[in-house]
Formats: sequence, structure tokens, C-alpha cells
Amino acid sequence: MQAAVFMGPDQPLRVIQQPIPVIDDQQMLLRVSFCGICGTDLHATREGRFMVPRNTVLGHEFSGEISALGAGLEGGDFAVGDRVRTLPYIGEQLIGFGDNPGGYGEYLRVGHALVLKIPEAISDRDAALVEPLAVGLHAVDKAGSVVGNFFLIVGAGPIGLACALWCRLRGAQQVLISERVAARAAMGATFGFITLDGDGDVDAAFKALACGAADIQFECVGAPGMLQACIERAPTGGLIMGVGVCDQSDHIEPLAAVLKELCIQWVLGYQKSDFAQTLEAILSEEPQPAAMITDVVTLAQLPAAFEALRDPVDQCKVLVDLRPQ
Repeated sequence: MQAAVFMGPDQPLRVIQQPIPVIDDQQMLLRVSFCGICGTDLHATREGRFMVPRNTVLGHEFSGEISALGAGLEGGDFAVGDRVRTLPYIGEQLIGFGDNPGGYGEYLRVGHALVLKIPEAISDRDAALVEPLAVGLHAVDKAGSVVGNFFLIVGAGPIGLACALWCRLRGAQQVLISERVAARAAMGATFGFITLDGDGDVDAAFKALACGAADIQFECVGAPGMLQACIERAPTGGLIMGVGVCDQSDHIEPLAAVLKELCIQWVLGYQKSDFAQTLEAILSEEPQPAAMITDVVTLAQLPAAFEALRDPVDQCKVLVDLRPQ
């Protein structure tokens, strides 16, 4: 099979021939349809403690079709040809971050316990967005009661948009988004959100529009300094949700958080129920995530598209189309 392989830090991915993964009795082989490029994949290719091994096939935001079933799964709930979406785990091992090749290749193996069928009315393309939407859902659920609260989402990338969409669906009083990149700010407006200039005085702009500070902030950028900015503009008793993955050392001033008795809650990933709820929501057309897709590239175009996302200009969610041509 063809796959885009990580060759090492400061090197672009390389599309080369790789062996088709071998499955055991309790696994499935999927023919990948679409796979999203995630910010976590970018982090994983930089020098540091989170860098994946060389020769890793990344990609965990995928949809696909069952190509083969392990012997122990034959005659069960799934059949060859079923379109599926799964959490990117086999047991406790991650798909796309080491020994288990991910969706930047034509085929991958998955366990059966976390697999969900894609409803007929949902396209393979939209199904590839389930993973980032599930991240947002999990984060919003971890924030507790949403109804009636005022929210600031920091960052209008796919995860920030997902958090904003779920906050609105769960009954938030108001949801505002701060974003520095003009094209991503425009994407937030496409979904009907008021966006604030992330390079300006976000606190003053939020207070002017919401008549007060943000009860709950979702930090969805994961860059040094973002968490401290959230602490500084938080009201007394405020909640900060750490959703963005910062893979560098950061500096915060605990005293400012202590004096306000803030709560800072970090979140990680999702559960199978989050995937199921997301599929149901897409089926009912709330949310409608397809608008966040700005680019669809081929496997051959993936290395260049991947590098371009290190300094995005107008990209939001970039998908790789791996369907047979």
C-alpha cells in the first residue's frame, strides 16, 4: 500500500510503499476513505518528548470501509464492505502514533470494540470529522452545566469550532470566539459566531458584547502564554478548560489564579459514547461540520499540505482523500 511516512524532524512526510497491516482474530482491516490532518499530528513530528518514532504512519481522524475481518469476528455485527468509524485505539495502543499505522496510508487495522457503523445518510467525508467533533463534545461535557453561561472559545481551528458548536447546542447564553488568523475568524462567522480579534484586547471586547467576563473559557490553541491570558481575563470563580495541547514549557502566575479561586480543567480525548452522540448529531444536521473543511488533498499532495499547516493562512480542516481513484 501507499502511505505518507514520517522520516524525522524537519523533514517532510514521504509517500512510499508500505506493507498492508496484518490483523489478528479480533481485528479488522480498513480501506481508508478520508483522513483529517490534526494539530496533534503536527506536534508529533517536532523534536521533543512527544515526537513519534521515524517510519510512523500518522493519522487518527479517519473513516473507512471494512476490507477484511479477523476469524473471530466473522458472522458477527460487522461485514466486509461496512462503512465504519472508530476511536483510534487498539486496546491501550494508539492508532497513528507508533506501531499501529494510521490513516495517512491506504489501509489500517483496528480492534472491533470501538468501531461504529457510519449511517447511510452520512458521507465518508463528514464521518472523518467525527473525531474532532467528539473532542469538542467531551470537553464541553467536562465543563459541566452549559445552560445560561457565557463562553469564550480561544482559537477558531477545528477543535475550537467544535467546542463552540456544542456549547451552542447545549444551551449557552452566548459563545464568542477569539482568533488571530483572519481566515479562521471568518470561519467562525460562517458558523454564526461573533469572533474577536485575538491580537486585540479580547477581555474588553468580550465584556462589551456580553456585558461581563466569560464564565467559562476553552483554551483551544495550545501555545505558550494562552493559559496565562485566560487566567488574567477570568472572573472570580471562573472555569478554564485546557483543550489545546501545548507541547512546550509554559509559564503561568498561580497567584492570579489563586486570588480569583479559579478552576483549571484539562481534558483528553473522548469515549465511544462521544463518537456515537456525534454521529447522531450529524445525522440530525446539528451540528453541520462540513463547512470547516477548507481543503481536500490526495495522498501525493499530503506532504506539502501537512507542512503548510505548520503556519496556516486560510486552512481550517484539511482532509486527505484516500479512496481508490
